[in-house]
Amino acid sequence: MRWRVPIRWRLVATSVALVLAVLVLVGGTVIVLEQRSLDEDLSAQAALEARSLLAVAARAETPLPTDPEEANGNGSTLTLPIVTSDESGTPEGDSEGEGNEPSASTRAATDAPSLDPSTEPYLVRRSASETLLAVGTATGIAVINQERARALVPLLYQATGTTQKTIGEIEYTVAVDRDQAGITSAAAVPRTEADERIQALIRALVLAGGLGAALTILLAWLAARQALRPLTVMTARAESVTAGRLDQRVGPVGGEDEIARLTHAIDAMLARLEGSFAAQQRFVQDASHELRTPITIARGHLEVLNPEREDAASVQSEIDLAVDELDRMGRLVERLLTLAQAGSEPTTKRDNVDVNLLAQEALARVSSLMERRWVLEPAEDKAFVAGDHDALVDVLVNLLNNAERHTKPDGLILLRVECDDRTVRIIVRDDGEGIPTELLPTIFDRFTRADAARTRDAGGAGLGLAICRAYVAAQSGTISVASQPGQGATFTITLPRSS
Repeated sequence: MRWRVPIRWRLVATSVALVLAVLVLVGGTVIVLEQRSLDEDLSAQAALEARSLLAVAARAETPLPTDPEEANGNGSTLTLPIVTSDESGTPEGDSEGEGNEPSASTRAATDAPSLDPSTEPYLVRRSASETLLAVGTATGIAVINQERARALVPLLYQATGTTQKTIGEIEYTVAVDRDQAGITSAAAVPRTEADERIQALIRALVLAGGLGAALTILLAWLAARQALRPLTVMTARAESVTAGRLDQRVGPVGGEDEIARLTHAIDAMLARLEGSFAAQQRFVQDASHELRTPITIARGHLEVLNPEREDAASVQSEIDLAVDELDRMGRLVERLLTLAQAGSEPTTKRDNVDVNLLAQEALARVSSLMERRWVLEPAEDKAFVAGDHDALVDVLVNLLNNAERHTKPDGLILLRVECDDRTVRIIVRDDGEGIPTELLPTIFDRFTRADAARTRDAGGAGLGLAICRAYVAAQSGTISVASQPGQGATFTITLPRSS
């Protein structure tokens, strides 16, 4: 047997999955947007630092001192190395010997635009900050604010713009700017604070997700338990319903939601089942009684029959009585089979039947055998229905025979056909003794008889009207009765009209 997760836990799992999906989607979006915002802020800050340094360095065209002692500010504890573009890293000014003429690069540096004298104090002031600064000229002279900024020197002679660079295992956002005179500045802003903000945001989202998931589990479990409580009650009540206790009901439950509608539907189904079982039980009891009666009568007459002591006429009389009872039992069995077939075959063959001709045919089959006043009133217009001709004739013959049995000699029996745009109505009316009021609700049920003793003697078993209803229902029609005691009865068959 395959194990299935209970519904409430499936609801909880679905709710948690949805909450986590929303948190991941929203959290991912927030992180991406925050990361983008921080990148833009860092790029803007680095660009601002680079422009500020460039503005300070380009204020004048005074050569930058190349003497380290002079560059250090005469006793300053911070050393600002002068870096040239020489690959050896040796300051260009050191290559000149004492008393020698200045080199070509030095002369070029003297002729080319150089850094403003205030550049060095500016870098000294910025040496304690976390921002790395470097500035250089086109001749290859570069100045930095601290040792780690040496890594920015190669960037001074590359394209301008913003980029990412790792210096000493620290990630920096670097901006490079250059003016028309060839002076270039580079500023590197550490990303440490931005990364810490992103990590803090991720931790907050994870914590919120965990708390949200836990709260969702609790609320979803409570909500599912409350929502499924009526189903638990319905299950306990449904388990008590058996074939012998169909009077039990699974409802009612409060509210008008889907579970309440399901409860109403199940209770309605149980009511129909109860009615069906009750009708079946009555049918079995009535059928057993009806079948037992002719058998008992025939058997009783045959058991006491003694041809040696009785004359031939008495023997024949007893035999004829037993045969009559057996014939009546045969007719009863045939009607039961007919009723069973009518109930199991709701669709019959469909022909285009003229109801006026149908009424004439049915009346011709019974009027010559019964001394009654027969009146036929056909419809003025053509009245056609889509149905089974033979079944409808049987229904009308059955109704006419039933009217004859309950009508005195010379009584009036009226057969009328009426029609409108959608339906055709066949009316059978008599002026007999009528039907008792308490019998009208069950007149079409099986084995229902207005006068059980008289109809049994006449061969009836209370199945005729049940067969009529089954046949009419098979033609997509309805049959009804109206009657008052002593004023006759009126049966009306309503069928859909065909074009």
